[in-house]
Amino acid sequence: MAREKPAKPSETEAVPQSRGCLVRLLPFWIALCAVLALIGSFLPNMVAHFESLGRYTDERRLEAPPGGQIAPLFTAEVDHWTAEIVRWAAEAQLDPDLVATIIQIESCGDPLAQSPAGAQGLMQVMPLHFAIGEDMLDPDTNARRGLSVLSECLNSPYNPRNDVGLAFACYNGGPSVFVYAWSAWPEESRYYYTWGTGIYADTQTDAASSETLQRWLAAGGSSLCASARSNLQLEAD
Repeated sequence: MAREKPAKPSETEAVPQSRGCLVRLLPFWIALCAVLALIGSFLPNMVAHFESLGRYTDERRLEAPPGGQIAPLFTAEVDHWTAEIVRWAAEAQLDPDLVATIIQIESCGDPLAQSPAGAQGLMQVMPLHFAIGEDMLDPDTNARRGLSVLSECLNSPYNPRNDVGLAFACYNGGPSVFVYAWSAWPEESRYYYTWGTGIYADTQTDAASSETLQRWLAAGGSSLCASARSNLQLEAD
């Protein structure tokens, strides 16, 4: 048996129903308009506040640490670059002592250092990391490129805990250290891990000297420092 279709309300019946709906929703619309008006009155101040907060954050990010110093345990050749190290570290959002540790091991502060493999400057950066036409021995350029590599090693998805030791090894031996066991690392990378983590750990204790740094000097680092001292024209100790 076919059902009868519901009768369509006449116009005179529909109008009261619409009015009733509007009347029931009236408190909601009044409340919504009040909320929107309140947000509109505060919005300019909120935007200005967050804009100023962003500027403050950027300024704080680029500030040098209190005193603008690195740990006192580094050699005089590295200490020569203290102001620059603090600035470079701030620009890269890295700990200045971390930057100083890399410079200590790589060149002992010699801006003219070059390795047989082709690594250049203070941070011994390989040519492939520079743009065409860049002066690889310019300290600012060299540091910027070197710290870009270090940041990639620290923030690699294969280094989820930002392990400083792995970052040291990666800086020396490349990202393959993340996927190979310690025993498969190049010997130089294993040494680099040991020197880097030992020296950096000592910087975190406000130590005036570092036993690891002394062992690094005895293992051949002193020759790097002699070249740096000569090129920087520093007086011998």
